[in-house]
Amino acid sequence: MMLHSLRFRLIFMFMLVVMVAVGTVALFASQATTNNLQIYTQAKDDQQVISTMLTAYTQHQSQSALQNLAEQLARSSHRRIVLFDHQRLVIADSERTLIGQTLPPGPEFFVTSYSSSSDTSSPLSAPLYIPTDLSSQPPSQGVVTSFQGISLSTDNSPEASFLTSVNHSLWLAILIAGLTALLLALVFAQTILKPLHTLKTIAERMEQGDLSQRVSITTRGEIGALAHAFNAMADSLSRSEQLRRNLVSDVAHELRNPLMNIRGYLELLQDQVLEPTPETLASLYEETSLLNRLVADLQDVSLAEAGQLHLTRQPIELADIASQAVQIVQPHLAEKQLTLHVSIPSDLPHIEADQERVAQILRNLLSNAIRHTPSQGEICLAAGLSEAGVHISVRDTGVGIAPEHLPYLFERFYRADFSRARATGGTGLGLAIVKQVVQAHGGQVSVESQVGKGTCFTFTLPVAALAPAHQDLLPVAFISKERFSPGIRC
Repeated sequence: MMLHSLRFRLIFMFMLVVMVAVGTVALFASQATTNNLQIYTQAKDDQQVISTMLTAYTQHQSQSALQNLAEQLARSSHRRIVLFDHQRLVIADSERTLIGQTLPPGPEFFVTSYSSSSDTSSPLSAPLYIPTDLSSQPPSQGVVTSFQGISLSTDNSPEASFLTSVNHSLWLAILIAGLTALLLALVFAQTILKPLHTLKTIAERMEQGDLSQRVSITTRGEIGALAHAFNAMADSLSRSEQLRRNLVSDVAHELRNPLMNIRGYLELLQDQVLEPTPETLASLYEETSLLNRLVADLQDVSLAEAGQLHLTRQPIELADIASQAVQIVQPHLAEKQLTLHVSIPSDLPHIEADQERVAQILRNLLSNAIRHTPSQGEICLAAGLSEAGVHISVRDTGVGIAPEHLPYLFERFYRADFSRARATGGTGLGLAIVKQVVQAHGGQVSVESQVGKGTCFTFTLPVAALAPAHQDLLPVAFISKERFSPGIRC
């Protein structure tokens, strides 16, 4: 994983660019120094030979002495040495072939080289022609001479020529190294910026409202993780947008049915087709109650999602709230011949919560269990203490929920069985309210289910700072583990 890390790649690219740049400079500097050092060494030797020959000439030594000196210096420098006067008459020749002869007229003769040349091999192997006129010129004045088409000068000292040549080579090496490093940096930058540019393009399309866009980046490391997070965010936005659209449609549907029923009854009453009997008025009252409950549920969900749900938190005893919730759902239990078992320890600590909201949670969960549990089934309401606080669970022996529906149970208007109507499947807001209210208290809610065995909803609430009140168990039916089916345990 470290090899695919963006940090490692950046460090590796930086080090590679630096190594290439430094290596290029070092290579060019080494070659330039080696070549120019050879020229510098030869120039120093030539300067010494010229100085020796001219010194001997100015001391009016004999021609034989000059000839012997030229031959001696030629053997030590491995070069042919020719000394001639201002009339081009050869005074001394290390090979003795030009002595006494006059050099042909034409270009000036090659003396030596202290500066760089395009042909660095010629000055080191060509004969060294030394005019006696150099002895009459000041050392600071340069003499430009040539021979066989090779032009060199003595304007600068060998040291200055050597430094100038090396500096030129170094500047050339730095230029080449800089261009190479720039090329590598552009290539490496492209490998990093390409997926980021793709992300930017997709984000711009999503900004224009196309939430179907996704990033197809297979790169591992931080960029791959960013692409995965981006796609997850896009999925979430797409689901949120779809839920928003569904919310409008669901609310319209939920409001349409009771309003149509009320309107139908009123039209019949207005046309005197239907008598205002107590049964008719009770039906109208039931429809208005459904509308009122739907509006109240929507308001609770909206306030909870906006973080504006008002909670009156205080230390409360869970057993009292559970008893009230059981009394409210008792008629529905009797109607379907269901058995409810409650198990709340007497030493359970108080919880820090809003009493009305906790009662609403229990009513919603119990109503949901009653709705999806067939006749003669069992429901268990249990509580206990854990590290997260007081955990409360509601289990049933109902039909269960398929695994693909579990992640969406707490969304607004979601029904695992889409064939259920409002009369049998509820408004679809009960579990959404449960989740929002539990989270507003700082707790968590979860669900487990097996098809054909039942479902268990569990939520946690914080423990109050007060000492627990010791009371007996609720005076409701309790059933031992042996009597439970595999789908329920209290």
